[in-house]
Amino acid sequence: MQHSFTLHEDAWLRDGPLFASGQAVGYRVGGLPDGKTARIANFGAPARNDWRIMLINADNTQTGWTGNYETFEEALAALENNWQ
Repeated sequence: MQHSFTLHEDAWLRDGPLFASGQAVGYRVGGLPDGKTARIANFGAPARNDWRIMLINADNTQTGWTGNYETFEEALAALENNWQ
């Protein structure tokens, strides 16, 4: 079954006092089946890429962070592969 994931930036590197003015380093991913959502975040920012995934169940319980992906796109593809 094909799912339509939605992406929402929700964490940024700040460069000065402006909120959300820097590079995005975290995303909330919606549209997963069974009411789940996910988070994808870069644990290595700003010096390196270490993107990881956390699943959040409908009852708001969370898994631990998994993966060590070079790019956000690789992490998103891994998440999408779980539901194909």
